Amino acid sequence: MNTIAPLSKSDQKRLQILVAGRDLFMAQGYADTSMDQVTAKSGVSKATVYNHFPSKEILFEEAVRTRSEEVFAVLPRLDVEHTDPKEMLTQYFHTLLEILFSEDGACMCFLLMSEGRRFPENARLIYETGFGRGLDEMAEYLSRANASGRIEVADPEWAARRLLAVVMPPLPMMCAGFQPLQAPEIHEVRRAVSFFLRGITGDHSPPGA
Repeated sequence: MNTIAPLSKSDQKRLQILVAGRDLFMAQGYADTSMDQVTAKSGVSKATVYNHFPSKEILFEEAVRTRSEEVFAVLPRLDVEHTDPKEMLTQYFHTLLEILFSEDGACMCFLLMSEGRRFPENARLIYETGFGRGLDEMAEYLSRANASGRIEVADPEWAARRLLAVVMPPLPMMCAGFQPLQAPEIHEVRRAVSFFLRGITGDHSPPGA
């Protein structure tokens, strides 16, 4: 039986710093978070904080990347061979939307929108490790589904973006408080996926094709 080795004291402290930093970044943004605040919240010394993360930028990058890995680890694997595309896409997006509309996920989405103008590199990192990576994986799935004959998709990258637009509720309106911040029920996700699959069977070839 495999057992997970306990973290060393150094790794434990690193994790404390990382969790404290991520909580602060999501709660108050990058600009308003200081390394002194991270030190106080993590409960370790300033020297230890800087030993693991020499700058706020490095801490932010690691916080975003580790959170992204956690999200993708729990998403259903996009399986072309053994799962019907409608059910595959429904389960995938239902899981994803539940994560995005959790308090933690909504904070990350809000951080992406709020950081864009002041810290474009931070916003790009959040996008590339989250939505961007997800779109790339979805485009690859649609390409493989097309190649296997399960569905017909002329332009998988275009289709991946349209699919996200169809299933995603209006998050900015929800973050602004104009609509309740809650993930759609699975039947709503299935309805959106069905709408997408019906529409994608038409001619959506790239311009000039």
